[in-house]
Amino acid sequence: MGHDVRVLGAWQVCVNGRQVDIPAGQLRVLFTSLLLSANKPVRVDRLAEQLWPEHGPASIRGSLHTYVRRLRKLLGSELIQTGAGGTYQLTIPDHAIDVHRFRDLLDQARAAKTPTEELVLLTAALELWRGTPFEDMYSTWLDRDVIPRLTEEWFAATGRRIDLQLAAGASEQLIPELYELTSQYPARESLWLQLITALHRAGRRAEALTSYRQVRDILREELGIEPSPQLDDLQRTILLETDERPATTSPRQLPHDIARFTGRTDELDSLDQLWVNRGNDGLAIISIDGAPGVGKTTLAIRWAHRIVHMYPDVQLYLNLRGYAPDGPVTPAAAVETLLRSLGVSNEVIPSGLDERSALLRSTLSGRRTLLFLDNARDAEQVRPLLPSTTALVIVTSRNQLRALSIRDGAYRLTLHRLHCEQSLELLASAIGHHRITKDIAYAGKLVELCDHLPLAIAIVAERALRAGSLREVVTALEDEQARLDNLDTRDNNPYTSLRAALTWSYHALSQQAAAMFRKLGMYPGNDIGLPAAIALAGMPQAQTALDQLVAAHLAEERQPGRYELHDLVRLYAAETAEQDTPEERHAAANRVLDWYLHTAINADRFVDPGRHREFLKGIPAPTVAPKDFTSAREARAWFGQEYDSLRSVTAWAAAHGFPGYAWRIAMTMTTFFDYAIPWHDGVEFYQAAYKAAKTAGETVGEGYTLNSLGCVLLDMGEQRAAIARFRASRSKFQSLPDLRGTAMTTGNIGLAHVELDETDEAMRYTRQAMELFEQLGDNRGISRNLDNLGIAYANKGEYWNAVECYQKAVVLNYDSGNADHEAWVLTHMGAAYTGLREYSLAIRAYRNAVGLFRSTGNTRHMARVLIDLGSTLDQAGHPGIARGIWEAAVAVMTDLADPRAHELTEKLERFSRIKL
Repeated sequence: MGHDVRVLGAWQVCVNGRQVDIPAGQLRVLFTSLLLSANKPVRVDRLAEQLWPEHGPASIRGSLHTYVRRLRKLLGSELIQTGAGGTYQLTIPDHAIDVHRFRDLLDQARAAKTPTEELVLLTAALELWRGTPFEDMYSTWLDRDVIPRLTEEWFAATGRRIDLQLAAGASEQLIPELYELTSQYPARESLWLQLITALHRAGRRAEALTSYRQVRDILREELGIEPSPQLDDLQRTILLETDERPATTSPRQLPHDIARFTGRTDELDSLDQLWVNRGNDGLAIISIDGAPGVGKTTLAIRWAHRIVHMYPDVQLYLNLRGYAPDGPVTPAAAVETLLRSLGVSNEVIPSGLDERSALLRSTLSGRRTLLFLDNARDAEQVRPLLPSTTALVIVTSRNQLRALSIRDGAYRLTLHRLHCEQSLELLASAIGHHRITKDIAYAGKLVELCDHLPLAIAIVAERALRAGSLREVVTALEDEQARLDNLDTRDNNPYTSLRAALTWSYHALSQQAAAMFRKLGMYPGNDIGLPAAIALAGMPQAQTALDQLVAAHLAEERQPGRYELHDLVRLYAAETAEQDTPEERHAAANRVLDWYLHTAINADRFVDPGRHREFLKGIPAPTVAPKDFTSAREARAWFGQEYDSLRSVTAWAAAHGFPGYAWRIAMTMTTFFDYAIPWHDGVEFYQAAYKAAKTAGETVGEGYTLNSLGCVLLDMGEQRAAIARFRASRSKFQSLPDLRGTAMTTGNIGLAHVELDETDEAMRYTRQAMELFEQLGDNRGISRNLDNLGIAYANKGEYWNAVECYQKAVVLNYDSGNADHEAWVLTHMGAAYTGLREYSLAIRAYRNAVGLFRSTGNTRHMARVLIDLGSTLDQAGHPGIARGIWEAAVAVMTDLADPRAHELTEKLERFSRIKL
């Protein structure tokens, strides 16, 4: 989230997406001083002069430092830097500050190559002004040095902009504005000159002469001067004309500008640039597409009013009702409506579409035309309405009008949801800034629940005006089941009801796209890949259906081949999912769960090829084709990409009558969890998996999930809790009976006792486990427990016995080819060699272990080995190398939320103090 500082009107400061209330007075003056020199150092004496232009406090530096400290507390210390010589510097990008943006646009306008480009830039600059600069603020320095200069810059830009508009033929449109300006600034002769010129060119001769007499009297009575020669010359020109010009009868159909329009600065600039770059004075088509309720029409209206002066002859508006329940306006009916607006009589309008389109083009020929086509369904509805002359056609649609771009050269702009600060500003414009400032946390939550959709924000703003607090509105919207009801105005108007807007879009979908939308409504994840979507929908044409949803802005393709629904669209999709029969929904769930389970099985076979998977016994063959893998790297990448989806799918399966899928999918993820997932996630995940297995009544599932939960707790250093889970798991396996599960959990109990330094118990359980694995002929299990036995020997100080266990463990591991296990054995071997002061052997073992963990992508365990390697290097007399290795370990552990990262950081700090 960015910064947004506005001082050209009502004071508003937004930092990192949050509104900041800087109290009026000297603190605000200090911020303004730094703001006007943003990204440049400002000397203390200059700041003092601007804060206290007459009499400063006894200790200016002390007072200034206090204000800076308070400002840093409000804004964040990183935004105000102290430089050489005691200077201060505000670091906010110039483009985020309206006054700097205003001046930058003026510079660009002065360098413009054409009058059209200059006009667009001046218009954009002047729109940044929302009132008097620095409102609600008193400062002698601002009133004396800053505001007068800014005001003159505004007058110069406004005057130049009006001159350009007059030259472009926009006399009629300028008259209301010029009347207002001359009323506000009656002594500005240049404004009167422009007003009289506009009236004269619009054929309003009498009004022009009356205005001349008004300004002449003002100049004489108030300033004691005569009108300028330019004014007198203009009056004589008007008097010499004997005929009153007829006023124009061209249609002026643009909807009124939106009073509460906020944000969209970048989009307006993009539209300006598209228009400037259109290449010639012929036909220009600009298509604005976006999701229902995202503000397409509002943006189009605002921009149309910015550019309308360039098309003074004809301004037409037509709502094509592209998604209306009773069907869109037909092209033939649309052309007829436009012809009537242009004064063409009924008897002249032909019956055929082609003939009507030709007549429309002929009628508009030679006339500078702005045609606003709102809510189009597709390119075929728009194409017959296009003029052939100098014209600008603005089209809005929920559909990406790709055909209009490809065939007719339309420029496309896709409108996305508002940024957080824009959402808050829109809410504030409706309910007042004071309520936002008072309840900023709830205001932020409110716009988030509205999915940053302007329509949704506008609806809840009306509710917020009636509510006692924003908290009350947030509480109502937090109920997902009722959220769309709370955003429904019950009038079935897509401009005022979000559900109506979404319903109209849904009914416009093809049968396949609508079916895909319903299936996505029951899918629990944030996003879904194409193969999973194919399984979910059970249709081979899923790609085509998804493309249609993306084109209609009911889904987004954030990454190639991955699709997601925004929150409010997702809630609506969930409603539509109820239109399918229970049997259809059950079949869809079975397909997608089948796909995830069997794809996860395939991935896990590459991640841990030697693993025994008794928990998969008895599961039926997949009903859909799962994804295949060609390498461990590809499999790990898939787990990483699908991690959030797998968690969501597992939780959904457990809650919706598919507990067998839930715990089995969880068990395919144990090795991946061990690699790269924060431990607290693992605790929650395997607790839920255990509950699913219990619900399914599958004892084997209870045993495996309890064991996995114990392993996570063991990694977290909670050995006693881990032992309790391992014992419970072992009891489940013994009751089956399941010899391999019993052996596995017995060995894990031994490992927990190893970590507790309870050597006798550790050796007893470890040897029991080895005996059980020997009965099974399982070298992998024997190797793991030899490793544990070696640790127990090392804890007793019997390092050579430990090394012997480790060497045997490495040999037995060859059959399974488990690189992670070998890396652990080498790690423990490194510790034993360190205990023997065989540092070179220890360092070699550690480095081999780091290489193996790196090759498997096991960054968590690699970080732990780096810690031990650093300690050995330090003992061997290489403290500098040790420190670098520890810092690398801290970075990895911090990313993985490893609780030992803090402990290692403190160790590094102590290490630095000792070495110094």
